[in-house]
This record gives sequence, C-alpha cells and structure tokens, in this order.
Amino acid sequence: MFSRDGQTVAEEGDAPLAALPKADRLVLVAHDEDVAWLPVQLPKVSPQRLQEALRGSLEDRLLEEAADTHLALSQAGLRPGQTTWVAAVHQPWIRRILAQVHEAGLQASALVSLSEPGAHPQAHLKTKADGRSWAVLSGPQGVALWPLEWPGWKNQLPVAVDWTAEPSAARALVDQGIANHRLVAAAPRALQAALTHSNLLQFDLTPKMKGAHALLSAWASLKAPRWRALRYGLLALVLVHLVGLNVAAWQTRRELAQLQVQTEQLLRESFPSVKVVVDPVRQMERELATLRRASGQPGPEDLETWTDLLAGLWTGQPEPLSKLVWDRQGLRLEATPWPPSALSGIQDHARQRGWETRLEGNTLRLFRPGSPS
Repeated sequence: MFSRDGQTVAEEGDAPLAALPKADRLVLVAHDEDVAWLPVQLPKVSPQRLQEALRGSLEDRLLEEAADTHLALSQAGLRPGQTTWVAAVHQPWIRRILAQVHEAGLQASALVSLSEPGAHPQAHLKTKADGRSWAVLSGPQGVALWPLEWPGWKNQLPVAVDWTAEPSAARALVDQGIANHRLVAAAPRALQAALTHSNLLQFDLTPKMKGAHALLSAWASLKAPRWRALRYGLLALVLVHLVGLNVAAWQTRRELAQLQVQTEQLLRESFPSVKVVVDPVRQMERELATLRRASGQPGPEDLETWTDLLAGLWTGQPEPLSKLVWDRQGLRLEATPWPPSALSGIQDHARQRGWETRLEGNTLRLFRPGSPS
C-alpha cells in the first residue's frame, strides 16, 4: 500500500521490495493474528532493565520461548502501577523481514499492528484468504479474534461497539443482524494503523536512522494528520517572523532616512557655504579641518598633536628615547630596553587618549584606530 499524502491510498497490491515506489517513510503493518497483546503490571524499573522485566513478567504466558519473542509496549507506553499492554511478536519472523528490507536497500522506520488495545471498543470484520470471515475486537480488554461461524462470539461483545467491515465481509455482518457499520477496506485500514504514533520496533529492534534517513523519517512523521495543528502553528510562526523582520527593516530604513535628513540639515545650518550635499559626514569633517587650520589649532593627525601626546607619555621616564619617527602611520618610539612599568604606563595613557599601541621588538608604535598599518 502506497500513499502520496499520508491520508489516502494511492496504490495497493503485491510487488517485490525492489519494485516498491520511493517513499519518505516505510512502515511495516502486521496482521491482527501476527501480534498477541498481553496485559502486565510492572514495578518501577530503569529503562535499561525494562526489556528484562517484561520477559520475566510474561514468561509463563508466552506460547514460545522468551528468547524467540519480541516484546514491545503499546502506544500508551509504560504506566507504573497500572496495566500496561505489551505486544508479543515472533522474533525470528520479524528479524527475517527486516533483513529482507535491508537487503533491498530500504529501512523500516516502524512496525505497527492493525489492532491495538484502546480506550473505546472497536470491532472489525475481515475476510481471510480462505474466504472465512473473522471478527477482530479491540478495546480496554485487549485484542481478540474469532471466526464468524463461532456461535458464542456475540456474547463477547461489549454493550456499545463501533463496527467496521471490509466490503467482502459486509454481507456476512448484515446476516448476523448488524447493519450499523462502516465499510473500511484492508488498504485504508493498514494506512490508518501506519499513521498512529505506535511503533513495535523497540529495544534491540529500534531503527538506527542516521543523516538523510532520519530527516526524511521525521519529515514524513510531521506530515501525518495528527500533526496538522503543529504544522499550521509552525507556518504561522514563520509568517509572524517574516512580517516582524519586514517591519523591523522598514523601521530601520525610516530611522536611517531621518538621520540622513538631520545630518544634512546640521551641515547646512553649521556651514551655510556648502551648497551641494553629497556625503554630509565627510563634508563636515573637511569644513571642521579648514576651521582648525584657519584658527591655528592642530588636528588629530598633525605633528603638534603627536608631540603633545609624547610629552605626556615620556615625562619622568629614566631612560631617554633613542629614536622618534612620525609619519602617516603614526608615531614610533625606540628605547633600549623598555622598562615594563614605563611600557605599561605609556600604553594605559595612550589608551585613555583613544590611541592604540603595538610593541614590535624595541619599537613601540602609537596610532589612531583605523590608520594605515
């Protein structure tokens, strides 16, 4: 059975594993008669000891050797202090199927049963290959199967039960006086079982998915109908984030435009001689430099500024400077040796004035941040 959307059956039939259509997720579905559901009440045990505890509690009720039986918890999980339903499957059989799947280059992500104990009684009538009709009852009391010709099967039904039937078995159900039922074919029933969050591949049969297989399996599970609300919530969250980012970008552009207008206005008010505004920040720096030169004040890159800084740095030092170089790269001081206390004091003093320092051998460089190195 193959489904493209995870909700309806697109194709069904028998085919070799190698001829199966490509899918995001491969789920094995066991027939009702291939899984036995046994109730057990377990004490609190660690996850490492859970499988051993299950074998010990169910050993007397298993029809096969415990070593040949694979046990798995129902989708309700382990409920300490309450009855827990455990599925028993013939282990060599399921291992052989998993090996065949692996040899075909596929990986099964889950094993589910067509019927599983649940809170509400449900009954299904199906037709086996021999033409006989069998009833499957699942509910709080577990899962039971019996042939329709058994005279006592009606006594096993609860007061209220929801009936479904395969089209080929519907007439037999009507003949038994049960006309209120829904038609559910075998393939849609298998798809419904595959969409549950049940998985009997537990303990040592847990799928070890890595890389792309794990991502594809997670994505396929997320596309299931039960996660529709989560998908819509994630989509809404993404849309909210996109709208928020667009609003934030619009606000940022608006603030930048307002700042640009304010800067241009400040330039025009401070320097009325500027007629054309291209880069208000750079134009304002050039106008300020022109005013400093006209008033005789040194600028940050003038020699007077460097010597003023040097006077404050070297005052009180016992050793004289052996060399001083000033160029576009900044100020270079050479002294042999550099006393650690003096070097630390010069670096702290320069840092407080907004300068950066770098020691290269016996040469101490002082430069403005952003100046060419």
